Amino acid sequence: MKQDFLKNFEEKGLPNPFIASKSGEVAITQSGESLKNEISQMATVIYETIGAIGDIKIDRIEMMGEAKGLIMELDETSIKGSLFEQNESVKLNDLWVLIRELKGEPVAVVEAREKPAKEKVKVKLESSVLDEMKTILKDYLGDFTERIYKNQLKGQRINIDEFYDDDARRLIFALGKAAGMIIGPSKGHILTNKLLELLK
Repeated sequence: MKQDFLKNFEEKGLPNPFIASKSGEVAITQSGESLKNEISQMATVIYETIGAIGDIKIDRIEMMGEAKGLIMELDETSIKGSLFEQNESVKLNDLWVLIRELKGEPVAVVEAREKPAKEKVKVKLESSVLDEMKTILKDYLGDFTERIYKNQLKGQRINIDEFYDDDARRLIFALGKAAGMIIGPSKGHILTNKLLELLK
C-alpha cells in the first residue's frame, strides 16, 4: 500500500522517496529497494542520536554530496525523505514541496511564495479565534499551555493584530507538533484536528 503511495510521488518527480519509521521499518519504491537497509540504519542512528541528546527538535535534514543529495523531514514517529542524484535538473525547492505533500501538510504557503502571481486571497480572522485556540489547548496541556502557546506565537511570527487564516493554519500545525512532544503524537494529531475545526 505504502509502495503505491510512494510510487505516486516518484512519478510526480520525487526521486527514491522513502518513509522510515522510528521502529526501523522502511517503505520505499521498487526502484530504490537496494537502498532499504542503508535508510533503515540511517533512521535508527538519527533517532538514537536525538534520544541521546535529549531535548532537541530537528524538523528537517539536508545533505549534499558531490554526486548525491538527501533531504528528510522528521517527526516523532517517522522520517520522510528522498535520495537523489545531483544534477542541474534537480530543483531543491520543488523536492521540498513534494516532501511536504508526502507528509500530508498543506503547501499553499510555500507555493504562494514561489509563484506570487497565484497568491491566494488572505482572510483576516477575529482575535477571538486565538482565545478559542488557547481554551482548547488548555484542555490538552494544562499548566504547559501558556509556555507552548507563547513559544509558538513567537516561533511562527504571528501578529495577533493582523491575524489571517494562513497564520492560523501555520500556528495550529506548530502547536499540534509541540503538544505532541508532551502528550504523544496521536493526541497531538487529535488536538490539531480540533483546532482546525475552528477555521471551518
